[in-house]
Amino acid sequence: MSAEKEIVNFWYNKRGFFTINNLKSNNKEVGILAINTQSKEVQHVQVSCSITGTIDSKEMGISAEKISEEKFYDSSVSDLVQKKISFIGNPVVKRMLVLSSLPKLKKPSIIREFGIVGVQIIEFEDILYDTLESLDTQYYKNDMIRALQLVKFLLFTEPEKMSKLLSGSSSRKEFLSAILDNDDIIREFRKTNIERLSAILKNSNIKPKELAEVLNHDILNKRTRKKFLDSLMEQEGTRRIANERNKIKKVNVPLGKFF
Repeated sequence: MSAEKEIVNFWYNKRGFFTINNLKSNNKEVGILAINTQSKEVQHVQVSCSITGTIDSKEMGISAEKISEEKFYDSSVSDLVQKKISFIGNPVVKRMLVLSSLPKLKKPSIIREFGIVGVQIIEFEDILYDTLESLDTQYYKNDMIRALQLVKFLLFTEPEKMSKLLSGSSSRKEFLSAILDNDDIIREFRKTNIERLSAILKNSNIKPKELAEVLNHDILNKRTRKKFLDSLMEQEGTRRIANERNKIKKVNVPLGKFF
């Protein structure tokens, strides 16, 4: 099996399904049959993954129907599926299509169009995440799963190497946004040194007025606001600006006040 099918197969096994693989009918790939004997649930799973592209979504109504007909509703495919699950006794078969790289804007319409023809979409990225998260430190005989285990427990524990990999990713902005939405990550900023925090603020697009509003409303409270202002006034640059403003005010005092 291909790497992605190995992962999908393992994912179903972890969820309590036993699987039948490498099925072919008239040289057509039938995909994976996932069967839960207790609940008598059967899922006919087809996997279509690509790193660089996805399914044709220009005319999704036609494409969804064409893809579903080829992968699920072709008579030779459906006949073989029914033959393999005949021991269960007229189960309802769910048709699942595993896809990757769904375009964000077209994703809802793609899922909807496949749903119309009775096919449910599963994103491979979700399966991959669930698989990685569930892996522990036991030895896995499956080479593909063993490779994922090595990546999780060796590479993912090296922050410097991970940051280098992500720095070259086209989705690094989205990654950083997702990281900063995590409360646990935000709490780690307590350990961030002044130099690093300074660099983050310096390279951000936040305006002085916005920074002042954030400090005033979200960070400082009644107890810390005065301390902050006192500390700010102790800074040489701030004192100089304040003194210059005071001189300007004195120069601009109305003559009536002088008398």
